[in-house]
Amino acid sequence: MILGLAAISYCRPEWFSDLGNPSLKGFVETQLLSVLGVIVTITLASAASLHLELNRLEDDTGEGFSEARWATKAYAYLLIALFGVAMALVVAKPLLATDAHWQAAFNGASIIIIALNGMALIDLTSAVFAIPSKRKAASGQST
Repeated sequence: MILGLAAISYCRPEWFSDLGNPSLKGFVETQLLSVLGVIVTITLASAASLHLELNRLEDDTGEGFSEARWATKAYAYLLIALFGVAMALVVAKPLLATDAHWQAAFNGASIIIIALNGMALIDLTSAVFAIPSKRKAASGQST
């Protein structure tokens, strides 16, 4: 995906540039941080829920979930970092994106940030839904 967006930004910048794609221009200028704010809020809530359920499962079963804890923490920090990168992108784009290639690169980077946030949301949400009930966890059954 990243290589594809980079190739488009280089070979066909009008597809993602501000003049060629005014919808994408408007999204990066005004809506990117709003959309990310919603995604980050929901995903961090899912991560907190997952963390609490892992605590409960550890208390109930005595089993450790260090890999799941590490992944949950990594996703949370990734989302926070991506939000920071998006903020920098929104601020820097008007200053640095002076031609169609750079505009396309900045707009393509915003697509990548949205996609990464969406994938993190999907992965953490599916992990929350995969947590077994107390009875199933105690008996060793899977969901």
